[in-house]
Amino acid sequence: MAKKSSIANELGERIRNIRRQKKTTLIELSKITGVAQATLSRMETGLMVGTVKSHQKIAEALGVSLAELYGGIDTRYERIGHQAASSERKIFAKTDQMKCELLTQEISKKKITPLLITLASHGKSGMEQLERGVEKLLFVLEGTIAIKLGEKEYTLNSYDTLYFDASIPHQLSNPGGKQAKIFCAVSPAKI
Repeated sequence: MAKKSSIANELGERIRNIRRQKKTTLIELSKITGVAQATLSRMETGLMVGTVKSHQKIAEALGVSLAELYGGIDTRYERIGHQAASSERKIFAKTDQMKCELLTQEISKKKITPLLITLASHGKSGMEQLERGVEKLLFVLEGTIAIKLGEKEYTLNSYDTLYFDASIPHQLSNPGGKQAKIFCAVSPAKI
């Protein structure tokens, strides 16, 4: 069986939607374009991408340009987010003992929330428990931290990582004499 690709799915959906808006059947589109009805059906269901030539025929028959047919299908480059170290980061949470900075913008459009957590010497975060299905990855950039995870406690040094289900109650603390910095990734994106 053919494997579906996201681009094939998006293109197929777009062709189907335009065809339906124009009140054209697959049989009619096949006759106008010379593209087999089975091929059009496979394209609309994402099982087949088709060729640029077939796309040109379909676009022409449906009265749209290729640009309209292809527009916005591959959005990977729209999701790139660069934030220079010199730029001011949004502080998500701050206490005397802890600071949590967002490392990206437009968080509602992301699948992962990347955070930089700074814990003061002997500081700690509040106890946190997120909903089921949310996961966290901690990577200690500098210093040492202790994390209470349910009934267990883990000590992490520089370059150590811990991956866990964030629905387990958890709290970070810094037992050391200097600040600790932790990269934290939360998925799916949650604030």
